[in-house]
Amino acid sequence: MKRLLLLLPLVALAGCKDPQDGVKVVVSYTQFVPDCVRVTARNGDSGETRSTDVTVRGTNTQDEGEVVVAVLVPDGWGPLLKVTADGLERSPQGEACTGKLVSTHTEGIVIQKGSASKGTAQQLALRLTAVDADGDGYVVRNPDGSGGSDCNDDPARGGKDINPNATEKCNAVDNNCNGVSGAEELRIGQSCSGDKGCSGKNVCNADATISCVLPDAYRYWRDQDNDGHGAKDVPFTYFCPEAAPLPTDGGYVLATATNRDDCDDTLNNVYPNAPEICDGRDNNCNGVTDEGFPNLGQHCTDEKQCADSTIQCNAFGNGTYCMSPDAGTWYPDEDNDSHGREDAGVVSCPQPDAGYILDAGDCDDGNPFIHRDATEICDGQDNNCTGGTDENNVCPAGSPTWAPQVVGTDTGRTWYGISVYGDGGVWIVGSNDGRAVKRPTTTGFDVLASTCTGTGSPFTFNGVWSNSAGKAFIGGSKKSLLIQEPESISCGPLGLPELGTGAGGNMTTTDLFGFASTSNPNDVQLFGVTLDGDDGATYNWTGEVVSVPVVKLNNTTFQGIHGISPAVMFAVGSFKNPANGNARAQIFRYMPQTSTWSGPVEPPGVKGLNAVWVVNPKLAYAVGDVGAFLKWDGNAWATAPSPSPTERLTGVIAFGWNSVYVASEAGKVYRYNDGQWNSTPSPGTALYGISGTRPDDIWAIGSFGNVYHYPAWPQ
Repeated sequence: MKRLLLLLPLVALAGCKDPQDGVKVVVSYTQFVPDCVRVTARNGDSGETRSTDVTVRGTNTQDEGEVVVAVLVPDGWGPLLKVTADGLERSPQGEACTGKLVSTHTEGIVIQKGSASKGTAQQLALRLTAVDADGDGYVVRNPDGSGGSDCNDDPARGGKDINPNATEKCNAVDNNCNGVSGAEELRIGQSCSGDKGCSGKNVCNADATISCVLPDAYRYWRDQDNDGHGAKDVPFTYFCPEAAPLPTDGGYVLATATNRDDCDDTLNNVYPNAPEICDGRDNNCNGVTDEGFPNLGQHCTDEKQCADSTIQCNAFGNGTYCMSPDAGTWYPDEDNDSHGREDAGVVSCPQPDAGYILDAGDCDDGNPFIHRDATEICDGQDNNCTGGTDENNVCPAGSPTWAPQVVGTDTGRTWYGISVYGDGGVWIVGSNDGRAVKRPTTTGFDVLASTCTGTGSPFTFNGVWSNSAGKAFIGGSKKSLLIQEPESISCGPLGLPELGTGAGGNMTTTDLFGFASTSNPNDVQLFGVTLDGDDGATYNWTGEVVSVPVVKLNNTTFQGIHGISPAVMFAVGSFKNPANGNARAQIFRYMPQTSTWSGPVEPPGVKGLNAVWVVNPKLAYAVGDVGAFLKWDGNAWATAPSPSPTERLTGVIAFGWNSVYVASEAGKVYRYNDGQWNSTPSPGTALYGISGTRPDDIWAIGSFGNVYHYPAWPQ
């Protein structure tokens, strides 16, 4: 390769006239291509020098090349010149004409004056020789350090990639010819700093580059479901013991080469090789859902009796069941308060039984005044299922109690019969012609005239029933029947009809109960029970002033009657064996189809019954002598735990199986709730009747003219 450089800086620095004498310098080079050729002219007289650099650069070391430089003699220089050609190899920094000097050649010449004007310019040949066998621009370095800077100039041993300008690689070779091997210079195997300042070790990559590799103890996969498998395609998170706490609280898993394989990192039961469960997911990440659970989605039939049932996964995921999307959860509602017992739901399409409903929310299914939507009332119980009792100041006196009042001036009177009507109306009847009424709008009782006209000695009234308008129908001693209004000022003028055909002279009504027509409250149907010595009788009365026939039962005495309709009504009493005088309890049920009483049912071990109360078609109670307490479940009567096994129990009222109140001749009122009997604050005098509309409106009546109300006297 030839390069011709005329009028170079040597000429520019000459500052002389043209034409000017000079010399043509031809610099040739072999076996290498210098990065730069520097030509220097020195004046033999003054020692002054001029030089110029010519950049060559190349890799074809097979051909000879040359550089031509014209040297013009500056003014003031003598004819004797020395011209030197220097060959420089490449610089490791890549800067032009800064590499190492690898070859030089100097020749002297005498410049003939006028040679330029004669056209006979003089010529000087300089030759540069060095070895660059691998053609990388660097000349081989001799063992003594002379020559170039290339520590490997043998192309057969990779010399082209080994020179001072080469990138050091992590191997045993000194690639950049600095006298240090790559493994040593790059600190292979020695400590290094990686992400977040974690300490690791330098290692070689496959392409001989270097990486700072951190231990697995620092690298974690994201594992937000804590199943021990990292989320797919989520990069490492580094936790360095010396820089940050390890994630011991979960959410990450120590990284390995095989545990970043979770196909759903939001569910801890989904990961490779997880147990496959029946849940509509690919738990073991094998691309198949719910394997091992055949027939999913197919039609089936079961006890829910639904037409569109299909086989679905069960709630535990370990099997299948016949699922009915239209099936509802039905809850038993034993107390008929439109709220079912929450812990006894039955899933079914049709209603399992007439006593089941679709609404739950009942924390006491034995009391219709207790459920989640109930209003808190003063009764010593948690009505609204919030865990509190009588909250929001519902009790006027601070806590429920029996509030007494003597009704009338006759403190020797005993009140025996009671009937509530309307919203707060009460009738009570008793001895000495006793009749008193509390109207719904008043707080106290008005005692009606104490003498019943034309009757001779006073009557004892035991039974009373009132229609919704407050009209009372009363029965008592000496075959008496009586009709009274709240406004009545005597036993007349409505008259005093008697029990007629079949009634003995001492026949006494012990209790009566009635039902009014829904269209006309005065259109009533009354049922009464009597006793006459050891004999009793029943009668039906329309409430008119007429003689009422009776149906006698010898040796049977009746004490109580109650029902919710003629079809669900009971009468109770006892049978006295004329042979030995022993008594045993009897229960009769009215049969509307034949207008007769069926029975009797004689509970074993019970001597006599005094009162009965029907709650609904599947629940009734009866009480009697020596603590007798019976329960009817809609099919049969059976003895139940007594509130007091020794007392004479005289009255009973119930709102549900867990809300029962029993009065005793000993002056106590017992309440059954929360599965046990509790004695309420007792009135204290003998009690013979109890009634009411709900747990915060209960009346009890008894001796010495006393009337009691729970939980306080009406305001």
